[in-house]
Amino acid sequence: MAKTKRRQLGGLPPKYSFMINPYPDERVSRCPLCDRKTGQRKIPILIHVNPKHLIALNYTCRFCRDCDLLIAHKHEIEHYLTALFSQQAPESIGNDYLAIGTVEKSVWKEGLKQQQSIDNFLPHTSDFATYYKELQLTRAGYYKADQKPPIAVPPPSQEWVKTNPIRL
Repeated sequence: MAKTKRRQLGGLPPKYSFMINPYPDERVSRCPLCDRKTGQRKIPILIHVNPKHLIALNYTCRFCRDCDLLIAHKHEIEHYLTALFSQQAPESIGNDYLAIGTVEKSVWKEGLKQQQSIDNFLPHTSDFATYYKELQLTRAGYYKADQKPPIAVPPPSQEWVKTNPIRL
């Protein structure tokens, strides 16, 4: 059976695994994969917001050195995106978004000084090697030995929601 080649967006080889934490009240001090303590890593994350926005957000993630895993907090990212788009493109607030990969820090800094085209930006981008589903936590409580604890449902987003303009 022939392997299919994975399509790659960035010009650099894939780096890091990525997971999003949708629980605003829960912090990740231990890696959900290996249960070792996590540290922090501040790194520019490339985010695509539908329909046509690419944002490089310099964000401090939790980081597991052993698993090479970045863990971002969904509500913090949505807060930064809401603040950015409320000034530039308010109609995009609440649209679907996806963290694609990371950007070299030097290119991100250049982008702060002068806006760059996608053609200049993408060769300095690396995709995520593995993209995990959202973090899932079990609900606390006592359960029988043969009973699995239920998965806690994350609260809905408070800021990153579509607003209906008032029409008169």
